[in-house]
Amino acid sequence: MNKTELIDRLYSLPGEIETQEQAVINAFEQVQESKSILSESEDVLQLSGMIDGKNSEIRASQLRAQTANERQAIQKAESNLSRERVVLNRLNNELTTCKAIAGLLKE
Repeated sequence: MNKTELIDRLYSLPGEIETQEQAVINAFEQVQESKSILSESEDVLQLSGMIDGKNSEIRASQLRAQTANERQAIQKAESNLSRERVVLNRLNNELTTCKAIAGLLKE
């Protein structure tokens, strides 16, 4: 990477970081929405009488069985959030590295 490429990269990274920060926010909101959907589904199941186990362990098992899709959606959303955070961290690390290299080139 020559000086011109470094300058161009330093110029473009803040915009890329901002875009990626928004992607992380969106992914986090999806996780929260998925958790809300799970909670609502559990409430409906309990209030409708579909969860009728004799003890808490059986009721918890029935809830897990009836909400498998919602739980899978949460796992998928959390995985996506993790991937988006990895990209954001990489961009921040690249910015730090480019700044360090620019500092060395000034000397």
